[in-house]
Amino acid sequence: MRRGILILALALLAPGLAPAPEAGPPEYKVVVANANPLAEIGRGELAKVFLKSVTRWKDGREIAPVDQSGRSAVRTEFTRDVLDSAGMSRISAVESYWQQQIYSGRGVPPPVKASDAEVVAFVAANPGGIGYVSAAADTAGVKVLQVR
Repeated sequence: MRRGILILALALLAPGLAPAPEAGPPEYKVVVANANPLAEIGRGELAKVFLKSVTRWKDGREIAPVDQSGRSAVRTEFTRDVLDSAGMSRISAVESYWQQQIYSGRGVPPPVKASDAEVVAFVAANPGGIGYVSAAADTAGVKVLQVR
């Protein structure tokens, strides 16, 4: 009996045999200016916005993305969850992408803000603004988009 329990316990603890944890809600919120008509955005489209391969909203308004510090947990989560669809699951890959863009004269990265409050203020002040903040951030003055 003990041997059977031991084998069962080892099987449950063995890599790949334990059930995978369910993915919870993202640890970030995507915010846009209140006047923006969007209610939701897909991860692929969001990646294109933050990599600036899409530069205008459907109404023709220029998109103004804003990033958080490369050392922030929210940026790490956003990069893993959104930019992975563009093959960039690590911040270092995104930084390399922007170095190539700058060197070739094709673009510059979004401005970087040091806090959730600074991102919210930037987005609120820019009609085409879009950013991301931690899940617990105060988003008064901006609209939160559903990410699908």
